[in-house]
Amino acid sequence: MTAVEFEARVVAWARTLPDLEALVQIGSRVQPGAEVDAWSDWDYQLIVRQPSRYHNRDWPAQIAPCWSAHFERTERAVTKLSAVFAWGWEADFVLLSAWQMKLVCFAMRHPAGQNWFPQILRRGIHNLRLVAGLGYRVVLGGPAWERRYAALAVPWSVPDFVAEDFQHHTAAFWRHAVWVAKKILRGELRAALRWSQVELREHSYALLAEEARLEGRTPRPEARKAEQWLDARRLQQTAIVTSIEQAQLARALLAELDLFVGVSASVAARRGWAVPDYRAVEAWLRAELAKVA
Repeated sequence: MTAVEFEARVVAWARTLPDLEALVQIGSRVQPGAEVDAWSDWDYQLIVRQPSRYHNRDWPAQIAPCWSAHFERTERAVTKLSAVFAWGWEADFVLLSAWQMKLVCFAMRHPAGQNWFPQILRRGIHNLRLVAGLGYRVVLGGPAWERRYAALAVPWSVPDFVAEDFQHHTAAFWRHAVWVAKKILRGELRAALRWSQVELREHSYALLAEEARLEGRTPRPEARKAEQWLDARRLQQTAIVTSIEQAQLARALLAELDLFVGVSASVAARRGWAVPDYRAVEAWLRAELAKVA
C-alpha cells in the first residue's frame, strides 16, 4: 500500500463515523518546509462528539490491517492512540471533544480577554498553537472548521513559554538531578540511566527549545529534529556519552549540569527573568559526583 492509498483509507474510514465533526492533519507532513520521508508518520486530530467511543484498540483495524495500537495520556493532557499498520505505516490520532475544540478556537480569536480565561482554557489554546501552529490541514470538516482553525493566525501576546514554565523546568531539573545522582552513587546504575533519559533531559530540551525560538529558529517539541534547530554549541553539548558504568554516568550528569546552567541563564537573560538560586544544590551535586567520576 502506498502512502497515498493509506491516507485515502484514513479519510474513507473517518467519513463513516456518525459523530465526526472534523479530521485535522498536523505534523511534519503538512508543515511548510518540513522534511518528509519514508519514515514520517501521520498525525491527526480526530474531533468527535463522543471521544470515549474511541477509547479502545479495535477501530484502527477498520482503516487497514493493524499490527499494534497503543493508548496514552500525553503530557498535554489529551488522549492519543498510536497505531502501527501493515507495511510499517504509523499514525497518531489525538481524540478531541468537538465542543471543547470549538471553545478553544473561539477563545483564540479574542486574545484581549485572555486574562479572564480559566487556566484550563489557556492551556488548551497553548497546546493547539503548539501542535498546529506550524502547519495543519482540515481534511474533513469543511469551511466551518477551516474558519475555526484560521484563529491560529490571530496574534497572541502571551508567549508559548512563560515565566511559570521556566520556574517549573528549573525546579524539576534540579530535583531530578539529585535523584539521578543518588542512584549513581548507590550503584543503581540502570535506574539512573533510565531516569536521566526519561525525566531529566526533558527539562533541558524544554529550555533548549525556548532558547532556539528566541534566537529566531523553529524548534520542535520533544527534541524532534533537534539536529536542525540546535546551534553548533548546543549540538556539541547535547552529544553526551553515557553507559551503564558509574564513572561514565557521573560524567554524563556533570555535563548535563553544565548544559542546563548555561541554557537556563541564556533564556532568563533574553526574557528578563531572574534565575532561581540553585547554587547550593549544584555545588553539592558536583562535589558528590566528582568522587566517582
